Amino acid sequence: MTTRIQIRLSDTMAKPFLAVHRDVKAHGHTYYICGGGRGSTKSSYISQEILLLLMQHRDCNAVILRKVANTLRNSVYRQMEWALDVLHLNAFWKKTVNPMEFVRRSTGQKILFLGVDDKSKLKSLKMPHGYVGIVWFNSKFRTT
Repeated sequence: MTTRIQIRLSDTMAKPFLAVHRDVKAHGHTYYICGGGRGSTKSSYISQEILLLLMQHRDCNAVILRKVANTLRNSVYRQMEWALDVLHLNAFWKKTVNPMEFVRRSTGQKILFLGVDDKSKLKSLKMPHGYVGIVWFNSKFRTT
């Protein structure tokens, strides 16, 4: 039996990102760069979009990267926990902090959280099944 959850994304996603969400659903682009400062809701949008994509594509896995590994738990990991809550998906995912990952209970899909300060972890990245179809590099870029 499949449990169907209905969420109005206009209630959880900031209005400027609804058009981006429609573009993602239409496979409009391969890469997306979301800019904006604190409070721009880009991380809220991205975390929801990752979960929505994974729930639709059972062989897809995600990797979330930050420049420094010791900032993962209080940033993108917490952001993804928020997205699980707002989309009412907590029951579908098991969360661990060692290793830092989410695993979808029914499929084994993974969301890995890694710092790019230890490149050796990225070199041998292998999922138990499927492919890495989503990579979120969460970082500030400087333009000078």
